[in-house]
Amino acid sequence: MNSTAPNTTSKRTKVVRRPRCKHCSKQFRTTSIKAIYCTRECKQNAATAKKRVRYTERARDSAFFQTLAFEAQRAGTLEIFTGLDAESLAELYRLYAFKLRANRFGEAKDFELSHIAPSQGENTVGLYHPRNLTVAPKDMNRCHGTRHYGHGLSIDRNKLNPRNTVERGETQKAIVQRIIKFIGPEAVAQASKLSGMQPSKRVTVLTWLRAHLDPSNSQHHTWLTSLDTMTTKALTALKASIEGKEGRDFKITTRAYTQCEVLYWEIERHAQYRPELAQVVKMIHVAAGHFFSGWSVDVICFRSIAELVRWVPADFMSSPELQALFDVLHGKDVDAIRPVLEAFAERHSGAVERIPPYKPIVFRVQRPARVVATLPAPVSFAAELDAGAVLRFCSHQSA
Repeated sequence: MNSTAPNTTSKRTKVVRRPRCKHCSKQFRTTSIKAIYCTRECKQNAATAKKRVRYTERARDSAFFQTLAFEAQRAGTLEIFTGLDAESLAELYRLYAFKLRANRFGEAKDFELSHIAPSQGENTVGLYHPRNLTVAPKDMNRCHGTRHYGHGLSIDRNKLNPRNTVERGETQKAIVQRIIKFIGPEAVAQASKLSGMQPSKRVTVLTWLRAHLDPSNSQHHTWLTSLDTMTTKALTALKASIEGKEGRDFKITTRAYTQCEVLYWEIERHAQYRPELAQVVKMIHVAAGHFFSGWSVDVICFRSIAELVRWVPADFMSSPELQALFDVLHGKDVDAIRPVLEAFAERHSGAVERIPPYKPIVFRVQRPARVVATLPAPVSFAAELDAGAVLRFCSHQSA
């Protein structure tokens, strides 16, 4: 009797692993050799955290945060950033960018970020917050000093926390790290994403050069040892030389901003915090619109000042009127500058040289007079023969 041998081949059993989750650090059971997260939620949270770190690093290396570090050191405390969240920090960055545009990205130094509540008040410290800052002409800001007409945001100097003190000898890198911790990494990352913060050009170029220069090359070694002492322009030229892109420099196109433009835009922005400024905005709009006959007030107010200011004359606003705009931006009541505003409105509501509205050109062509010609009735051939016979008979009788 033949007996069949039993099948000793068994299915391969998968090995159970017990790794720790890379995100939450909890130990979990899995048969996958690639799993590093315990759940899908941890995987998504880890990806979000990675993006947050990347956005935070962009903000940390930006020229904007270098400016914040300078302001914190000047004020001596991190508490000048009290109340900043993601939205207000992004607005602060846009305000900083507007100042750069107004100064033509370094070609001029005509405008500064001016405090409404002064940063060095007698008993208060003005916050570095978009509600307490405005882009203003440099000369007006320097003459203004530490005067405070009202409004703005500030904190009591006697209630400052010593832990937030910024010492004079503290490095910029350390101050930036403390600012991010004070505001909150989550808020900084979200603001960086909202406003599109990017590392400063110097940091970007330095990072690229250190990654592409070879220390074993004698020439590269010489460059590496002198990178920190080179200007940003020299670093950019060196990068272009290594890439073989000499003569392809990119030039930013800029335009000059008038004091009226900048002050007007800032009054329009602060009108969302102070509704009474809306009447100042409308008054300037209407005054500018008087140079455009045929436009209604509603149409004029719908147009931006950028469209109107291109056509108004250079003396559209006098120095006292510009000073009145500066003062009302820095907290002065609208009623206090009303006489100046009324004189301004009266000056532009009278007889001014207006730009006529557009009218299509109509060519009027004079039509030629109608000429009616009277033609004789057609004569038959027989009638012509009879007329010839009569003429011959008459001529024979007269002879």
